[in-house]
Formats: sequence, structure tokens, C-alpha cells
Amino acid sequence: MSNKTIILSSSIIFISNLLLIHSAKSQSLTDGFMKGKGHGSVVVSYSWERYDEFYFGTEQMDAPGDFGGQITTQSVSLYGIYGLTDNLDIIVNLPFIAAQGDNGEPEAPNQDVSGLQDAALFLKWRPLYIETESGNLSFLGAVGLATPLSDYADNAVLSIGNQSTRADVRLMTQYFTNSGFFVDLQAGYSARSNDVPNATLLAGKIGYAGKSFYVDLWSESQISDSNAPDIGGVPFNETRVNYTQIGISGYVPITSALGVSAGLGQFVGGRNVGLATRVSGGVVYSF
Repeated sequence: MSNKTIILSSSIIFISNLLLIHSAKSQSLTDGFMKGKGHGSVVVSYSWERYDEFYFGTEQMDAPGDFGGQITTQSVSLYGIYGLTDNLDIIVNLPFIAAQGDNGEPEAPNQDVSGLQDAALFLKWRPLYIETESGNLSFLGAVGLATPLSDYADNAVLSIGNQSTRADVRLMTQYFTNSGFFVDLQAGYSARSNDVPNATLLAGKIGYAGKSFYVDLWSESQISDSNAPDIGGVPFNETRVNYTQIGISGYVPITSALGVSAGLGQFVGGRNVGLATRVSGGVVYSF
């Protein structure tokens, strides 16, 4: 199966590099598959995420009521990718996020915030593509910029983002076998404004991309600059946030142009971050 006809696993995404403890975090906007010149996909996706366990620094505990208690985040995202050439893709993402905090006290009102979050624009380039007897090996790079779309609060217990403009650089490699199995690895760095700590980004996938379905197992980590402080005494957007999350995502075509995607993710460790469980789904139109 050619790279041009594979629906990307990144169809099941929103913004992945938010820093605040109650922001939606998900998979990277980039991976090792190229769309091919003149080919593209548009995805409308929905995600539901919830947590009530939290890492204060590196200590895991229940999230107290004054930190929102149980946090539920719902997101709707419009994502698009288009092949400018066989080796150059452009990617855009526009998310709307709603977050709610329930502190467990019936007499106290729930906290609610919502709005447009951060628009992202990426370019992904594949400078080297090597065919072998058993498959192909790709080396890729990506650069991107994300910036806030609305005047949401950035220093609040419950917020949808951190009002930070971010510039990301990523390096990727992928080996794709003739039988459809693949391995995808990437590493990058994110430089951020508004006193948000910069971060190293790591990700990996193993999966299968065939004619009838796509599935992958993935892991993604963020490591904030080590000189950033833990929660307490500084604005929330200046907090050091590390995390590791794992998950599974998949895609099934319905027609030659339409398909559905779904995913499940779980935070398994970190620093100043909620241990959220996320469920997502989307409708994919390819052309």
C-alpha cells in the first residue's frame, strides 16, 4: 500500500503541546507518512478527557477542590493536511475546548470555561526516502508554529491553555514494511513564549497500515526545562510540566473518500500534570 493512500494516524488529534495542568493533550500533529502531491485529508474530531488524580511535583494524590477537583475536558478540532509535493506536506489544526471542574461539593457551582484555543500550522518535509527489499525507510523533519486564537485566561485553576506562542522543531524516522507493519520515531524541541517553559518532545509508534484498516500503539512524552518551578508561588503557565502518555488509535474506511477514526489514551506518569484518560473519535474526508 502506498503512502499516498494511507490515512494518517494523526487524523485523530488536537493540539499536543499544551502545558497547563488542565489542558487537553494528545498525539503529535506530525508522523512519518506523507500524503503525496495533490492529496489531502480533512478531519473533524471529538475528544473527551477526565482526571481526578494529579501529580503535585512528583507526588501523586487526589486533586483537591481548589484545583478544580475532577476535571473533564471536551474538545472539537478541525484538522487538515495537504501534499504540496510528494515530499512536503502542510498541516493546520483549529481546536475548540471546553473544560469543567467538579469539586464534589453540591452547594458549590461547577467551574466552566470554553473557547477557541491555539491554531497550529506545520510543514513536514521528507528529504530522504530509501527503498529496500522488505519495505522503505524515511527520514523527515517538521517545523511548526502555534498561537492563541482567543483571549482565554492563562493563569487560572481551570483554563483551556496558556496564551503561549510556540515554535516546534521535530526530527522523525519511519520504517514501513511491504506487509504493512511500521515503526515511527520522533524527537523535537518546543520554544514557548509568555514565560511557559520550553520542552523536549519524544514520541514513538508501532502499527499496521493496510487496505482495510489502520491501527497503532503509541507513546509520547514531554520534558520541560529542568529550571522551571513546580506548582506553588508562580503563575500556572510558568510551571514545569512533564508527562508520559500511551494509547491506541485506529482508522477504518467506509468509502474511498470517507472513514472513521477512534483512539484511547492514558497518562501514566509525570510532574505537575493530571493522570487523564482520553477517548476520541473523528470523521475523515480524503481527496
